[in-house]
Order: sequence, then C-alpha cells, then structure tokens
Amino acid sequence: MFSIMNNKKSVLITGASSGIGFATAEYLAAQGFHVYAGARDMSTPEGLSKNLNITPVKLDVTNTTDIIEVKRIIEEKGTGLFGLVNNAGITKAGALMDVSVEDMRAQFEVNLFGVHQITQALFPFILQAKGRIVMMSSDSGFFATPFVGPYCSSKFALEGYSDSLRREITPYDVKVILIEPGRIVTAIWDKGEKILTDAKYTHSMFWKESKALGQYSIRKGKTTGLPPIAVAQTVYQALILENPKLRYIVAKNSFEYRLMKIFPAWYVDRLVLKKVRDVTRLAQKMRKP
Repeated sequence: MFSIMNNKKSVLITGASSGIGFATAEYLAAQGFHVYAGARDMSTPEGLSKNLNITPVKLDVTNTTDIIEVKRIIEEKGTGLFGLVNNAGITKAGALMDVSVEDMRAQFEVNLFGVHQITQALFPFILQAKGRIVMMSSDSGFFATPFVGPYCSSKFALEGYSDSLRREITPYDVKVILIEPGRIVTAIWDKGEKILTDAKYTHSMFWKESKALGQYSIRKGKTTGLPPIAVAQTVYQALILENPKLRYIVAKNSFEYRLMKIFPAWYVDRLVLKKVRDVTRLAQKMRKP
C-alpha cells in the first residue's frame, strides 16, 4: 500500500479536547500534519496549544458562528485543508420509550446535523485538496444495543449519510472513510456513570435491565477497552494510504463484530436478549447480601 504523505498537510479534528479527538490531534501532529484542533471549551485543550503543529480553534459543530470563524481562520492562514475528522459527538441513553423527543433531537443535533454543517462548510477546501473526510462512527453504527437507542440511531444515520456522501463525491477524488471503534478507554464511561444516577429513569419499567446493562458496559469499557491511540493510528492510515478501506473496525473483538454484520437479525436479537437477561440476573445476585 502506498502513502500519499509527502509534505505537511492540514487536518481539522472536531471534539479534540479529550479522548479520541485529543489523542488523534497529538498523534497526527507528531506524524507531521498541521492540526486544527476544534473544541467547544477552549480552556480544556491546554496541552494541545503547546504543540507548534497544532492550532486550537473554538468549535461547537452546532454553532454556525463558530464554523464561519473556523473557515475564516483556515483561509487567513492559507494552509488549505486536506482532511476533516468528524469526531465530535455526545451520548444520550435510556430506554427509547422513556427518552424525550428533546433528548433525541439533541443527540442528532451534534452527531448528525453538526457533522453535516461542518462538512458542508469545509468541503470546498477538501475538494480543492482532493482530500479525505473521516467519520468517527462506532460499533453502535452497525450493531444496535438496547438502552442506548438515541446514540445507536444517530450513528446508524451517520453511516447512511457517509455512504451517500461517498457515492456523490468519490468521482471528484475526495474519499470518505468510516472509523468504527468498539470499546475505547475514554471519559465517556465516567459520563455513562452519571447517566445511571439520573433519577428521571428510575421509575421506568425498563430500569432494572437498563441499569444492569449500563453498569456492565461501563465496567467492560474501563477494563477491556483499547487506548485512544489505537483509533488515532487508524485515522492516520485513513488519511495517508492511497487506497484506504471504506470502513475500519477498531476493537479487540473485530472478528465478532464482523459476524454480527452477517448474522440474520433474528439470531442477533436472540443473542442480545440472552445477554441482557444474564447481565440482569448477575446484577441482582451481586446486590443480595
């Protein structure tokens, strides 16, 4: 496989203040890219500002004013833009019959509409550079788990958006690559613990199962997840290879995930239901004195 990285290219990463975005910004900068590191809160990416290859920029992908300003900064610096890494995202969880319309809209506002807004605004740069658009999807973009319906829905939507976009712009020598991380050790698991303490779902008919599965997922995420650098390295490959894959699964159990893509839906349903029952039963045993 051939590399196209023969001079310094510029890349913008959304959601670069922590986790996967932060690791990717540091890694790409170390490999010679100039990185625009987008963050909603400019006080958080402090470590990034010390790197000469990184330009922190205030960027909330749902804020049109921020996006216009980022576009102006890129034009002013005259660096162009070879890559856009759409990493920013949020997670809303809960049984779908309990999740409010407002929470569902907020989920899509960032994970889909925000992606569309920033991609559309910066596309002229990418087109001129014949560059790359990297979408940070998830294993939840092809394997829908119960009680994380808003997040799964948004990632499934992102996958459809990315497929359509790729088929529209590939003839113009712009590539769209999906990254599908599994469990990654980031602060998202701490945020998940806060969701589980939210009293608004404790009276739900689904609370017992959703809490047990949530606690199980958080525990597994913190103890068995890959480090964020694994995703950063995959993003790098997506940016530099002449012919990158259309999708990259980043997980310890990638073979299992591949099987989930080809198993019939009824069989996957059966596996998931068994998992939920087993995890719930185990949680109840652990609570008994």
